Amino acid sequence: AFAAPAAATPATADAPVIESNPAVRAALEIPRKEPADYFQAITWLIELDRPELAKPILDELTKLPLTGAQRAVLVEQFGSRSMLRLARAKPLAPAGAEFADACMKAAAAITNDPKRIAALVAQLADPSAEIRVMARNDLAATGRAGVVATLEALANETDPARREALVAAAGQMDPLVVGPLLAMLDTRDEQLQLEVADLLKQLRAPQAIPLLPQPADSAERALTIALHNYRRGMLPFAPDESEQIELWQWDDATKKLASTRYPADEARIIWMARLARELARIQPGNQAYVKQARLLQLEAAALVAPASQSPILDELRTADVMELDELLADALKSNYAYAAVAAADALGERGTADVLYSADSQPTALANALQHPNRRVRFAALRAIMRLDPKSPYPGSSRVPEALAWFAAGTGERRALVAMPTAVAATNLAGMLAGEQLHADATDRGRDAVDLARAMPDLEMIFVDMHIDGPDIRQVLYELRTSPTTAEIPIALLAPSGRLAAAEQLAAEHTRVIAAPRPHSAEAVARLVEQLTTLSGRFAVPADARAAEAVEAVTWLSKLASGERPFYKIRRTEPVIEAALYGSTTAEPAIAALAQLGAPESQCALVNFASQPTLSITVRSQAADAFRKNVAAHGLLLTSSEILTQYDRYNASERADADTQRVLGSLLDSIESRRNVEAPRPLPPQP
Repeated sequence: AFAAPAAATPATADAPVIESNPAVRAALEIPRKEPADYFQAITWLIELDRPELAKPILDELTKLPLTGAQRAVLVEQFGSRSMLRLARAKPLAPAGAEFADACMKAAAAITNDPKRIAALVAQLADPSAEIRVMARNDLAATGRAGVVATLEALANETDPARREALVAAAGQMDPLVVGPLLAMLDTRDEQLQLEVADLLKQLRAPQAIPLLPQPADSAERALTIALHNYRRGMLPFAPDESEQIELWQWDDATKKLASTRYPADEARIIWMARLARELARIQPGNQAYVKQARLLQLEAAALVAPASQSPILDELRTADVMELDELLADALKSNYAYAAVAAADALGERGTADVLYSADSQPTALANALQHPNRRVRFAALRAIMRLDPKSPYPGSSRVPEALAWFAAGTGERRALVAMPTAVAATNLAGMLAGEQLHADATDRGRDAVDLARAMPDLEMIFVDMHIDGPDIRQVLYELRTSPTTAEIPIALLAPSGRLAAAEQLAAEHTRVIAAPRPHSAEAVARLVEQLTTLSGRFAVPADARAAEAVEAVTWLSKLASGERPFYKIRRTEPVIEAALYGSTTAEPAIAALAQLGAPESQCALVNFASQPTLSITVRSQAADAFRKNVAAHGLLLTSSEILTQYDRYNASERADADTQRVLGSLLDSIESRRNVEAPRPLPPQP
């Protein structure tokens, strides 16, 4: 240990500072011939809290032409802790961090070299006990790479003595070996499974208890207890600093291990699905267990791989409609969104409209899904109902036009909502969000915040201040969290000075709500946006997907506008359809919908749209044709004033292009064909 640094002798005008601490002087004066000499001096000076004196020495060290092997030797000799200290020494930045990183990478490359690891695995069965011990220690030091190599070698080894040596080596790799061993319990190789189970028993891994071979009643009890705990939020493994959990997979065909990191909550669902599958396997006659396993496997399948590649979907293809309906109801109850989407899609493909009718006149699972807090679930329910195409009213049918209108209003923009105590503060924050490519609506009233949020299908995040009023913050949060369209939108609860603790307590009472001080800089706003984006997680729907949903919703509205299903009150959605006219992807289905609706507003919207000279002539021509069809079916519903306006537009088009004149003339032809009011004849365009 070094003595505490002593004060340096004060400098005079004629003399430099003389270092009086002997330990510091020793570090500075150490002969430096080898790379280790340089690093030793730097390490001592960092430990003596004089890192600034090490800068010239570090400069000399970084200029040496070191090989990867020499850098690895430094890590082996001084340890990763010394490298970390060098990397964190601010007076030596950035050179210190760069040198330490290069050394650690070189050491890792040598340590994890596949040839070296293979050689160590081979040495586990060496006749020399000393070599075997050294090989086990060196393998354990390699970390993950050594664990994987040892266990894969065990799976492929046939010699009993070598298998025993490999098992002994794996036992020394706790805790890194636990995850891979748990994955290997799924093997169909009975001998390997027995060895893996014995190892897990020796290591006393708590996650293994429900999965180890044991009497059926004991296994059932252990599995149900574990599932109960995980359902209440307990995590199967400790998450890392990024709140992610590593789960391992074993491929019996290739005898290979692999791993994937998942957000902690997703890892919990995936792990629960495995336990539920095991519970259903040992108790196949228990239908509750079988249903639970299917539900959790469906939810996990969408997290592990694209749903279309999941074997569990084969079960849905053979399940009857009643089973699918029960599965959807269970998924809604448990809030398993991906399972609900899969069940709803299966009902839409294989069911009939009968699934929408109930003996007690209460909405069925599919109709209830229209009010689920998850956007994907609501849209999947709409998709299924439109496929089933019921011919008569059913419980909950009034929810369809409302849901269609909400989705049809989407534009694919990235939107946010800001609610602050004053209009100026709200506008300022909205302006800063523009720098994050978010178009923000701003308000200073709690009621407006709730109403705006509920009506915004492109809303990605909400910023609301603790001092919002009319209603107060508690009521605003309650209403946002109980409304289906805003229940899963992440919220930043902004606290003024002195109220952060209260905001944190309030945020803890709700899901996907974080507390933060009021942001006063672009950097603070960027951090909040990043946090809220992360908070959305797997529940977020990308902007392009939202735009696609809008197109499909407007198309469905167009289909229903024909009037063949009059129990759907589509007239209420007309403002949304009119707005969709001006969307780049929704214009055509909106035109088709307005062509069907027998309302004055529909005809006026089509005429106004077709008369816009800045729009594409293609869609304007389509709108003019839709107006002609609407007039033919429902008569001319324009007012005298609107008709006169159209004549004025035509008369003013004398210098317009031929296509514009043609469209405007077509509109007048449609008006003249069924005109019930007197109006001036149009003047012919002047040449």
